[in-house]
Amino acid sequence: MMEGMVVLGLLVFVLAVSIAEDTTCSVSLSPLCYKTSTQPQEDFFCEWKDDDTSQIATYTLFIRPPTSIDNEKFEAGNLLHKHLPLESLISLSPVKIWVQRQADTEICTSPKIFVTLINSVKYNAIHIKTITRSAGTVTVSWPRADSKGADHEIRWKKINASWQNETFVTEDSVKEEEKLDSYTLHVETHSVYKVELRRRAKHSILWSEWSPAKYVPLEIQQPVVHWTEDKHEGQRRIKLSWNVPPPESSYGGVSYNLTLEQPCKKKTTKTTTNTSYEIFITFSEARVSVIAINNVGNSPSQEYIIPPVEHLKYCHNTLESQTKPHCLEWYELIDGETRPPNVNFSTSSTLEYIKKDMKKFVRYYYFVHTGRNKHRRTVHMCPIYSAEGAPVARPPNVTVLNETHNSAVVSWRSIPVQDQRGFLQDYVIWVSKEGHEEPAFHEVPANQTSFILRNLDAGSYYTVHIAGRTHTGAGPNCTANFFTTHYGLAKRDTAILIVCAVVLLISVAISAVITRLKNKLLPVIPSPVISPTPSYHPNNQDTSVVSEEVHQVILLDQKHSHGPNREQSTLLQDCDLQACKEEDEEIEEHFTDLHPAGKSGVFPNLISKGETLRLSMSMLTIEKHQRETNDEVGMLSYRNGLFFENRGLENETTSL
Repeated sequence: MMEGMVVLGLLVFVLAVSIAEDTTCSVSLSPLCYKTSTQPQEDFFCEWKDDDTSQIATYTLFIRPPTSIDNEKFEAGNLLHKHLPLESLISLSPVKIWVQRQADTEICTSPKIFVTLINSVKYNAIHIKTITRSAGTVTVSWPRADSKGADHEIRWKKINASWQNETFVTEDSVKEEEKLDSYTLHVETHSVYKVELRRRAKHSILWSEWSPAKYVPLEIQQPVVHWTEDKHEGQRRIKLSWNVPPPESSYGGVSYNLTLEQPCKKKTTKTTTNTSYEIFITFSEARVSVIAINNVGNSPSQEYIIPPVEHLKYCHNTLESQTKPHCLEWYELIDGETRPPNVNFSTSSTLEYIKKDMKKFVRYYYFVHTGRNKHRRTVHMCPIYSAEGAPVARPPNVTVLNETHNSAVVSWRSIPVQDQRGFLQDYVIWVSKEGHEEPAFHEVPANQTSFILRNLDAGSYYTVHIAGRTHTGAGPNCTANFFTTHYGLAKRDTAILIVCAVVLLISVAISAVITRLKNKLLPVIPSPVISPTPSYHPNNQDTSVVSEEVHQVILLDQKHSHGPNREQSTLLQDCDLQACKEEDEEIEEHFTDLHPAGKSGVFPNLISKGETLRLSMSMLTIEKHQRETNDEVGMLSYRNGLFFENRGLENETTSL
């Protein structure tokens, strides 16, 4: 009885296991087994996915040949992949593969797949090594897999556009040095692109993953570098900065390779993604180059020279013996002032030792540097000669200026350094007056190029000699002659007066021309000249204003178709003349009463006015006949000694 129950329990257990093995998981557990190359000795790798992460599960990989009932079991634990040694697998025949998942008491299996492992090859994702762009083409290069050809797929697109795809096949390499595959795309010149690649082994069905996307920007230009300098205790802090490239050249990122070269130090290269960088250098010359790098290449290389600090003209102190580690840098000055491209340096030589190889009478320059890296600094610098001599050239361009009656200014240019043949101590000047044998002697510091001669005699002729002098002696001299002015105005004052006089004459001439043009273009309209009437006021006489009575005399002249009435016209004329005569007599009597006898000539003769009136009437008669020819009616009026004429048409009626 007990044996029957044991057998029944075993059957139930076997049945439960069989049911569990055939149960399909509700999650994705399909395994994928492959190797990453076509090499026959390479092991295989299996991986799978589990979408249910809510529980901690363990995984077991099963492989069964189709003609066998035995399973090869590989425990993976909590991992989603398993490395399978080649020797434990059958790779030439199809096999059945599945994964079993167990979480607590729940067991499920993935779908079973059949695969021939020898043909299951999945390359690793391509890593694009270089991208070059030129004239509307983009060439992409990447390392080969197994030095064999493969099927490839490439896709590319503009920014914010859709993908374009192409497939191509590369052949097996014949030469061992051919380790890169490449492909060329035809693109638009001024557009930015994005490109990806994948591949698969020939006779395999598994594609590799897509390569990381690479941007294809425009070619990048050489950055323009600027720097600022800050000197402090024998070293300089240089802050380099350069311009940011445009966005079309920056897709995919931009980096910069900075190379620094300076004496007594190895060339160093730094990489940065910033647009500024700080370096520490000595007082000597340094050379810097900055190259911009983007996905399609490098910018052209350009070297920038950070010049040394200004060369000293003289050595103010001597170099003490160096006990600390140091570097001695020296070079011959071109033209006595310029640093050559190549210099000498040594970490063991002394100053006295390097003098042995220096040229005589030629100026050199040296630096002494100590410390390392950021702590390297310059502790001494100075010009130097191995041997000195007297100058071989005279001071150029000697001139005498601003001569007065008792002074003058002598100026010249410095003797070129290569002609000094030593450290110039000073300039010596001899000034001699014509007819005198004893010249005056002056010493001028070497850093000056002019000197004022004083206490000269007026109206005299002088000769000046000037020469440079080192501690070994004076060189050849240069001569200049000049005259001092006589007492009085100096040349400058005379010139100022002449200029003022010329300006005054020009001003007067311009004023005269302007006045003449104004008179011609804008003539003055003359005002009428009225002669004053003499007046006489005797003593004790009434000086009240005498007003003139005004009588209007109106001449009526009417024309009719039957001719003028001669009788009426004569009568009116006689009446008007008689009235005017009586009026003149009354005015004459009035003025006669106002003035004593013998003084009548003071006022106008009113009798003559009457005669004038008669004469005017005869003239009016003539004008009357002229108006009759024009069929008009005229009217004359007299007021304040003047006649006024009014004209009307023929049919108008004129009334008195």
